[in-house]
Amino acid sequence: MALPFSPCPKPQHKRNRPTAGQRGAISTKVRRQLRDRSNGICEKCHYALATEAAHLIRRWRLVECTKVTDLAHLCGSCHTKCDQTAEGRNWLSDFRRQLEEKQ
Repeated sequence: MALPFSPCPKPQHKRNRPTAGQRGAISTKVRRQLRDRSNGICEKCHYALATEAAHLIRRWRLVECTKVTDLAHLCGSCHTKCDQTAEGRNWLSDFRRQLEEKQ
């Protein structure tokens, strides 16, 4: 006796959504936009060459893919300060508010 083929739909699983790392990945297009916005100079100290893109919001809080308004172009020492000190985190949140006001 052969049973009829009737597959049931698979339930949506949490792994069908992009991970925080995938949402936080920075595309080439966004990197170019960031470089154009900062002219290659650190957006915090306005002195050193900007070599790193710092997320203004934590990756796990991102809902969509990373946009240029979610990033600050920083030098290595400013990026370290922003990640490790309360003053740096405050600067990142203030900078994010400034970017949102410009739009």
